[in-house]
Amino acid sequence: MNYYRFDQAEGLRQMLGAPQQQVYTFWSAGRQSNKNHILRNLAASLVYSGRSVILLDATCSPDGAGFDQAQPHSELTLVDVMNNKTGPEEVYGRTYMGFDIVRLADSPAEIVGRKAFKNRLDALLETVVADADIVMVDARLERKDDFVLSMAGSSEMVLVVESSKNSGRDTSSSILGAYALMKRLAARFGRIPFGVLVSGSDEAQSRTIFGNMEQMASEKMAVQLHFMGHVPHDDDMVRAAGLGRSVIDAFPMAHSAYAFRRIAGAFTEAGVFAQTVYEMAGA
Repeated sequence: MNYYRFDQAEGLRQMLGAPQQQVYTFWSAGRQSNKNHILRNLAASLVYSGRSVILLDATCSPDGAGFDQAQPHSELTLVDVMNNKTGPEEVYGRTYMGFDIVRLADSPAEIVGRKAFKNRLDALLETVVADADIVMVDARLERKDDFVLSMAGSSEMVLVVESSKNSGRDTSSSILGAYALMKRLAARFGRIPFGVLVSGSDEAQSRTIFGNMEQMASEKMAVQLHFMGHVPHDDDMVRAAGLGRSVIDAFPMAHSAYAFRRIAGAFTEAGVFAQTVYEMAGA
């Protein structure tokens, strides 16, 4: 295993005064397909802003963000490396959008309950994501809330919430679904702040959805939320996906393209969650 690669990358960051690697774990109580659109376009937007990005698909599912027939991706997974079927260099898939995709496993059965994997997997992940400025983890809780990636517990947590216009559900159902997911995550990781990214609505409606979520999280869980932005409903984003491209590349004047550029700016700000964490410490 090439630990030198990790040490060299971290050493260069320190020498050049480069920002520390940022890790964001994305969760959703809505449709996985919607989260996939959000993650891929956000990753592409971050690449456009000059960041190197790895999208780590930890859903262990063929419908995760890392498995897209329209994009180049490796058929090999990190579990294949753990089982000595391939080397770490073979798990990367460079997309047409400019970011790398790495998949954790083909199914939850390959990792759930295998505690012996944990330390080895943590070390492997350090190597695989070492050169990325930003790591975006596509995560999903299974029935028993099993989740093996240690990096999730120390990453920034982001909830993708669909509005009623986009999901076909009423807004209260979307909020309640997000709240139920937050409770499960808090039980798994303890009290932590969450970023909230709302999709499928304009800014006014998104702010209303966030405000309702914020009040519920504060009163019932003593958890603070941070608004990360919104992505309006936009047919151009779907059209771009059909072309295997990001919306900011295919349709740069689309409303969603503007939204993703704004959100990418928020995600690249150093310490985007710092104030929330500070306030929690003093609570």
